[in-house]
Amino acid sequence: MEGDHASLINLREPQTAGEDQLMMKSGNPLDIAVGMRYYSRPDIYLGGLAQVSLSPETFRVYEEIYGLGVARPLESGCPSFHCLPRQRLLAVLCKKGVSTLEASWILENLGVRIAYWGIKDAEASSCQFVVAECLRELTLSYRGAEELCLYPVSEVSADFVPRKHQLSGNVFEVILSHVTTDPTPIIQLIELSARLSYLNYFGYQRFGTVRPISHLVGRAIAIGDYSEALNVLIGFQSDLESPTVRVARKLFLEGDLRGALRAFPRRFTIERSILRRYIETSDPRKAILQGLPRGMVKFFVEAYQSYLFNKALSNMVETVGNVDEVSVKCEILELPRPDLPSEGCSKFSSQVIQEDLENQPRVDKTLFVKTVRETVFKPRDLKAGTTPPNTIELHFKLSKGCYATVYLRELLRENLHIRS
Repeated sequence: MEGDHASLINLREPQTAGEDQLMMKSGNPLDIAVGMRYYSRPDIYLGGLAQVSLSPETFRVYEEIYGLGVARPLESGCPSFHCLPRQRLLAVLCKKGVSTLEASWILENLGVRIAYWGIKDAEASSCQFVVAECLRELTLSYRGAEELCLYPVSEVSADFVPRKHQLSGNVFEVILSHVTTDPTPIIQLIELSARLSYLNYFGYQRFGTVRPISHLVGRAIAIGDYSEALNVLIGFQSDLESPTVRVARKLFLEGDLRGALRAFPRRFTIERSILRRYIETSDPRKAILQGLPRGMVKFFVEAYQSYLFNKALSNMVETVGNVDEVSVKCEILELPRPDLPSEGCSKFSSQVIQEDLENQPRVDKTLFVKTVRETVFKPRDLKAGTTPPNTIELHFKLSKGCYATVYLRELLRENLHIRS
């Protein structure tokens, strides 16, 4: 698709005098599956000169909270600590290849309930602030092969709780590899990219990268089709998964529930938990609602809204012409939900959800969040430097809710590899 000029849309908003901006349709199946139909800035594409395979070794995320600063490991090892029932601690949670929701579940099973400002995905090595409450007297020494560590900062009172407005954003560190003898042109193009704005899509991690299905599960839950939600969540197969996991999903679809439970590796905690509840109850709704961790039903429905938001934003940029005009026309856009007015900026969100839920008699409107999202974003405080051998370290900040992968896909396109 990179050389297909038929996919270029004729846009005439100049970046600088005498220089045209072009917006390009994406041909990436994953982009299309999650509603990200356009590249905002084809002129900063690095071609085949650089690439990254995202993993905890190449992709690091550090949360920034107003008044607390940036969350980073507080010491070199993973500490053990003792706490009493109902004791509440401000702590830094660091993890590798584990999402915030998974970490929350692991810790609660160990006797520690956490509240957090933001959700971090599993592709990265990430650190974030949390408020940890001990459910019983315990000594926490869980390391899990170093994939999860909790660093206590201080004891806090009962009225100290995370609030969304306190979240400033995230600091990212990304290691790119390059194939040039002189990376100076790459650095210059990356530095240029920091002066531009981009469509504020929800990134791949919001939907799943090996199996982009979170929005499909959320849609099924929203319309009350828990059988479909169960079939997608447990049974949807991906060639990117291991043969063992594909066998487990196949057994589920064939009705061998106990065989599927035995076949799923232990790290597939969500599938195993839901399967146990389904075996016990034979009720898809109870299996989903009782088998999922706290807050994950809401996570799935928000993923559905995120997918619709991406579609609405793609429709908007197609209508107005380019990314700069998007921010002029609508600085913010509501996440699609039922009963949105079909006028002004809301018409883009209203249209996509009406089309998607057409002829659906049962929609649980209470599951949809009412919130807005900025339509464009810019990376801040970007620094790029070369490190041996043939790598470039990127450091930049993004405001809360913005995805580093959305920015990186502009630079790298098919050379952005999400860890499977």
